[in-house]
Amino acid sequence: MKSTLLITTISVLLLSACNNSSQNNSTTELNNLIEFNRVKWINSNISAYTFTYYSVPSDCPTADPLPPVEITVENNTITNLYIPQLDTSLEISTSTYPTINDIFENMLNSIEDIKGDQSFDENFGYPVNYQTDLSDAECDGYSIAISSFI
Repeated sequence: MKSTLLITTISVLLLSACNNSSQNNSTTELNNLIEFNRVKWINSNISAYTFTYYSVPSDCPTADPLPPVEITVENNTITNLYIPQLDTSLEISTSTYPTINDIFENMLNSIEDIKGDQSFDENFGYPVNYQTDLSDAECDGYSIAISSFI
């Protein structure tokens, strides 16, 4: 009986070690992918650009997503926020919209929560889309999409 308990305990420990190793490898690979594309973005030396930013709750069926926002950046600072669907501009000083550099930082800071596939622009390296999910609970994840980059 003691040998069965010992074998079971060792098996559980080995399986959990394998799961942690697998998770660490995927996190390391994702970190490397993000860093590779961030370096590509930095090397592009783009400080003035416009893009459409769309963030949607990915696991919250009752949430109404905000419309896409056109973000204009000059000298790595947001200078204009415009919602085409509403034909209106937003106050920059009260907004929490990101630059491309901010998006990279957000990805690196939430790397454990990034799920599924991510994609990056082939030429400039900026993130095109990614999704996060904190847990199995509803309404704790979001999906980010970047389009119309100029």
